[in-house]
Amino acid sequence: MLGVKSRAFNVVTAESGRILNQKIKTFAREYMEHGRKQRLSVELRFDDECGNGHETFSITASGWERDHNSWRQTIGGCCHDEIAKKFPELAPLIKWHLCSTDGPMHYTANTLYHALEHGATHAWVYYKGPSASDPLRLGDDGVKERLLGYLKDDKAREAEGKPGYRVHWDDKTIKTANFDHARSTAIWPDATVEQLRDKAQLEARLPALLDRFKAAMLGAEFVWPEIR
Repeated sequence: MLGVKSRAFNVVTAESGRILNQKIKTFAREYMEHGRKQRLSVELRFDDECGNGHETFSITASGWERDHNSWRQTIGGCCHDEIAKKFPELAPLIKWHLCSTDGPMHYTANTLYHALEHGATHAWVYYKGPSASDPLRLGDDGVKERLLGYLKDDKAREAEGKPGYRVHWDDKTIKTANFDHARSTAIWPDATVEQLRDKAQLEARLPALLDRFKAAMLGAEFVWPEIR
């Protein structure tokens, strides 16, 4: 597979053509690191092992370290940096991790979530007056802070000069954008900020993206599902 010595297992399909099990494992590669012998193998899957109705690609690894006369496992899972270093032939496949026959996982929702940002959310909290937990804040001129306000249905209290509502800002709800995550989620490394935030553009490019994904799977010698 792609010039890497590996073993392909039997492909298991359902009557519908859905691929239930399809797996390729590489033979381990050995190397020296930190003065000890190491070995790493990679497992690639493209199937509906989870039973969620579509085939999904995954690329993971397992690593061991030689400890006296035995091998001790030290790493496992999405060790993509290690895979890229020790199996550079497989590096182009890493970007397709968790991509399915209908697109990357939660394609538009995840991309937009990572690309968008907003300030703190707020709520109107009724203000009854100074207390140990909510002291009356004073401005430089000694008057009530301008954060004190009144809702539209509380004009009577405002007219009487009684305490009303104040805006409570929750800084914990601030969300900053992470464009690296957004580009990774969309499998769009050169996307602009505007493109990552445009749902229509994201959806429009999906068919071409899936064509590239199919070509990558076939190039790795996987069977593409033929659903009947």
